[in-house]
Amino acid sequence: MKTKEELQRLREEIIETCLSLLEQGLIVRTWGNVSARIDEKHYLITPSGIKYEDLTPEMLPIVSIEDNSYTGDYKPSSESLVHAAIYSIRNDAEFIIHTHQVYATCVGALGKKRLKAEHKEKKVVFPVAQYALPGTKKLADNVKEASSKNADARSIIMANHGIVAFGHNANDAYKEALKLEIAAKKYIFNICKTDISNDVEEGFSSKLEDGKIVYQRSDTPERIKLIHQTIYSKRPDISYIFHNKSEAVMTISRRVNHMRPLLDDFAQIIGTSLRIPTSEGTPLSVKKNINAVFAYNDGAYCLGNTEDDAKAAAIVLDKGCIAHIAVMRFGEGRFISLYDCSKMNRNYRKNYSVLANSVK
Repeated sequence: MKTKEELQRLREEIIETCLSLLEQGLIVRTWGNVSARIDEKHYLITPSGIKYEDLTPEMLPIVSIEDNSYTGDYKPSSESLVHAAIYSIRNDAEFIIHTHQVYATCVGALGKKRLKAEHKEKKVVFPVAQYALPGTKKLADNVKEASSKNADARSIIMANHGIVAFGHNANDAYKEALKLEIAAKKYIFNICKTDISNDVEEGFSSKLEDGKIVYQRSDTPERIKLIHQTIYSKRPDISYIFHNKSEAVMTISRRVNHMRPLLDDFAQIIGTSLRIPTSEGTPLSVKKNINAVFAYNDGAYCLGNTEDDAKAAAIVLDKGCIAHIAVMRFGEGRFISLYDCSKMNRNYRKNYSVLANSVK
């Protein structure tokens, strides 16, 4: 059993790792989680729904590997079952990182059983755990199976979801996650012929103040203003529009007419299905619970209750567009079923609403 001082240092190390992952762009907002083993039966993990910049050591709950019970004032991450599954069978797992890092997550949408790639001129293989809904025992079982069958692997791609990487310490796990992302990016660029950088490029955004539209740029064209007015009139539940003109989003806006979710977070935050205009003058598709509106050859307008929400939608949309382009050019992929998408979207909106109300 670790001493009080060792436990405190482990808590601090988890937070330091979270901040490093944020800085490197391997995690965004609260999307991901980090844990560390305490002993054979317990581990520390980041709590659910708390920004990493706001974390303090005492916020991290202690979770049982055996039954997922926990002690502490904050609820463990929703993916605690995945962490417990790895700790239960891998003695070399002392520290675990779960992220939704862009390129490895996109590889997880290709329908592959493993990623065969190169890293520092060496052949590397990363197993892909079969898909299951996030936060479920089925997902934990799938990760456990992939980890058990690939004893040499210390990072696993979770199909349509993200990755888990682990090691004897924080540095080992961090390097493993970074290695996987570098290898996955090369694969997406070279094999899928999708040489598109992950980015969010802001065009003409706006917000509502006292019921009036305030445009973020004084040079917003009248054509764009009309789009904003149309969206606000049809979506009275939103207060901010972030215009995303990234390379991936622009590509989709002129070459695709329909997007189904390839990634969990797309289904949760953007919605279950996107219709995209195929020519100038085609009416915009503004739907309830669909938080992105494409305009032909003009990117997408990402919607939210706040600026932070709208930017989050823009980030998720960009990654989803990269995945979609990669699948088109690769020639195959695995889309998430409408049933699973609808279930995730409903659960996300319900849980987000509860979290937002608890913070007020």
